Amino acid sequence: FFPITACYGCQFPAKWTGLWFQKGLEPPIRIEGDTFSWRGKCIDSEGDLFLIDDNQLGCSRCVVIYEKHPNVLQYRETFCEKHHSLDDACAKLSVDAHLHSMFRVNAAPVPCPFKGPFTFSYSRGHGECNYPVSTIDSCTDDSKLLFRFQACVDVLKSESSEEELTCVATWKEGSAHYLVGKMINKKNYRISYKDEDTYRCFIYDSLPDSYLLSQSADATCDGLVSPREGYRTMRLAKSGLPDINCQFPGWVTAHHHWHTLDDSKSYIFSHWNSSFRISHRKPGYEDAKITIHCFIAISNFGQLRRLRLFLNANFKLTINNGFVCMSFHRRDKHITELQIGSFVRRAEDACPPIHVPAPQEYITLVTSTPRTKLCPALAETNGLRVQTGRLGSLPEKCTQYSTAVVGCRSDSTLEFLTTCASYRDLKRFQCHGTWEEKGRTYLVTGLRESRRKFCFVFSAHSRVTRMSGLHDTCSRSIQPGITGNLTFNITAAGDCDYTLNTVSQLMYTESLLLIASLLAFIINIR
Repeated sequence: FFPITACYGCQFPAKWTGLWFQKGLEPPIRIEGDTFSWRGKCIDSEGDLFLIDDNQLGCSRCVVIYEKHPNVLQYRETFCEKHHSLDDACAKLSVDAHLHSMFRVNAAPVPCPFKGPFTFSYSRGHGECNYPVSTIDSCTDDSKLLFRFQACVDVLKSESSEEELTCVATWKEGSAHYLVGKMINKKNYRISYKDEDTYRCFIYDSLPDSYLLSQSADATCDGLVSPREGYRTMRLAKSGLPDINCQFPGWVTAHHHWHTLDDSKSYIFSHWNSSFRISHRKPGYEDAKITIHCFIAISNFGQLRRLRLFLNANFKLTINNGFVCMSFHRRDKHITELQIGSFVRRAEDACPPIHVPAPQEYITLVTSTPRTKLCPALAETNGLRVQTGRLGSLPEKCTQYSTAVVGCRSDSTLEFLTTCASYRDLKRFQCHGTWEEKGRTYLVTGLRESRRKFCFVFSAHSRVTRMSGLHDTCSRSIQPGITGNLTFNITAAGDCDYTLNTVSQLMYTESLLLIASLLAFIINIR
């Protein structure tokens, strides 16, 4: 007997080069050139048969390696013994030898073989959990699926969880279809998962209207012989989009694009398929990629439309298919407000009775080019002064300063003039629309020479008007004159001078500006 030496030589396929995870082995297996990590070096090969020499043990073994997918290798091997040749070693290879699975470390994801939404029932060997129904949603990324498992009170080992599957390999073997992916429990997303905890293997079968799916118990493909048997079996049923049978209000779709007051988001309404999407307009922000379809009209009351909507959303790994209730409030031709309810799974849970107050905050939207309209009267007379307020950015040398609000009932501009020594600053807001609600007036304005919009909320008490300005929406929780981005109280100060049209005229008309002691004025509008 003469031991086999490396004079034969062989190389593993270059496409296998890299690190491979195998359950129970640490560190990962490295395949490169003629090296199979700690198994040794390849000294002879034929097809998928490789003779690997283990110098440390002084023996060799036959290894048959199957490429199931660029990200999955499976292999069987013989015991490490002294062999004369590749044929001699591989003659001892048994089909009953354990089939090991290796998954490429940091494998690139692949599209999943089926696309949600689905409803499904599942079993872990103690009965089928089918009520409440579990669901699967697809992501914008077609390599991800979100499984939402529901707990059934009468089924042992059923539990509520959200698990995200990232598909990394699929292949067909005979009549069986296989899937390998990484499964992560979303409720424990802060845990640092290892490959041992996440890799799972599936076998599935496609039926006319459903899928049968069986999952491995650990990071192997062991024990997967049928979609009906396994650690956890599932029956998936396609859950399609509900029939669309209503339209968004005409005043909304007429303008197509709507924007929040701070111009951070766009709401784009479709003219033809009763859907809209939400998009971030600021650089560096990811689009919400939310598509909401009008499902059914609940109520129509003049300037109010209340709709039940079907939602499909994918945002920062949050995936939702379900229903929401949305109220559309028409405030002006170029101003509308939305209230969006909580996400629910059942359509009948989406909209509470009309007499139940909606707790959702209002989202104030304007078109790209809102009309300029007359401003409302802020007090009983038109000459106005600020009594108290919040200060924005003024020069450090300003210790004594005053602010006046200059406006007329017939004017479409609201003007704020702040003076301090030689410092003078004029802010002009164009009025776009106003409405009253529960004793308060809401005024949407646009800062001149800027895309920025503000909502002024005010309430009048005798000759004093308490007023706050908001840069994002007309919040109902604001306390006029106390909270907000701009807060101040206004008192009447005489008649209005209709000749105030320019900054220079305002500066020279000192008699109009009754100096008032301010606590503060405008912030964050520069």
